[in-house]
Amino acid sequence: MKQRSALDMYADGGAWWETSISDVRKNEILIRGYPIEELIGNVSYTQMLYLLLCGEILSEKKAKLWESVLVAGADHGPRAPSIAAARMAATCGISFNSCVATGINVLGDVHGGAVEKAMALFYETNEQIEARGGEGAMADVIREQFEQFLREGQKLPGFGHQLHDDDPRVRRLYALAGELVEEGEISGRYLAIAEAYRSHLEKTKGKRMTMNIDGVAAAIQCELGVPAAAAKGVFALSRGMGIVAHAFEEWQNGVLIKGPCPNRDDLVRYTGPEKRHFEE
Repeated sequence: MKQRSALDMYADGGAWWETSISDVRKNEILIRGYPIEELIGNVSYTQMLYLLLCGEILSEKKAKLWESVLVAGADHGPRAPSIAAARMAATCGISFNSCVATGINVLGDVHGGAVEKAMALFYETNEQIEARGGEGAMADVIREQFEQFLREGQKLPGFGHQLHDDDPRVRRLYALAGELVEEGEISGRYLAIAEAYRSHLEKTKGKRMTMNIDGVAAAIQCELGVPAAAAKGVFALSRGMGIVAHAFEEWQNGVLIKGPCPNRDDLVRYTGPEKRHFEE
C-alpha cells in the first residue's frame, strides 16, 4: 500500500482522523452506527470487541465461544515471560498501570505471536484449497505447506508444548467448538485444517503430537473471521487479565527489587574478557 503523509491526506480533502468505528458528538456516541445506550446491557464484552474490530455483532453462541478462547489464555503462571515481567516490575516502585504495561509489552512474535502465525497459515491453506477445487485438495495443500516450513527451517505454529502433552484448555475448547459445528453456527473448516496439520505432523514425526492452545485458538478465531493481524492484540486482552492479577498480587506482597532470577552465582555466568585495566 502506498504510504501518504497525514498532511497529504488532509490537503486532498480528508479529515485529520478518519474512522468508521465511532462517531462521538455532544450527548451522542455511535459505535459502528449503533447508539452506545442500545449496546450497553445488551451485548457482551466479546460481542462489543468483535463489533469494534470487525464491524458486526456476533451471535451469542459465537461470542461465547470467542469468550472461551479469551478465558483459556488468561493466565499460565509466573513462568510465562509476560507474567514474570509484570510481577518483577511491581517490585520496582513504578505505578501499577506501568507494571501492567510492562507485561503487555513483552508479548510479541515469540511470546504471544503463535496464534497470529497459525491463523495466517490456516487462512492461506484454506485459500489454496478453495483455489484447487475444494476439500479433495486438502491433503496435497497440507503436505506442500508443511514441506515449505521444513525447507525454511521454521516450526509449524500451533503444535507442541514445552510443558503440556494433553493440555486441558485444548480439549475443552475443541469440545465447545465441536458443539457449534454440529449446530451449524460455525463451518468447522478451519478446525479440520488444523487437525489435518496435526495428523500430518504426527505421521512425519512418528510419534504422538498434540495441538496446543495457540493452534486451537487460531482455528476458532479463523472460524469466526477474526483478522490474523489482530491476533496479538486480542491475546493481549486475554493475557492482560492474568497480568493485572499477578502484578496486583506482587504489588501487595511488598517485596522490593525482585530480579529476573535468584541472587545465586550459578544462575548468572559472565562470558566476557578477563579483568583488564585501562591504559592512557
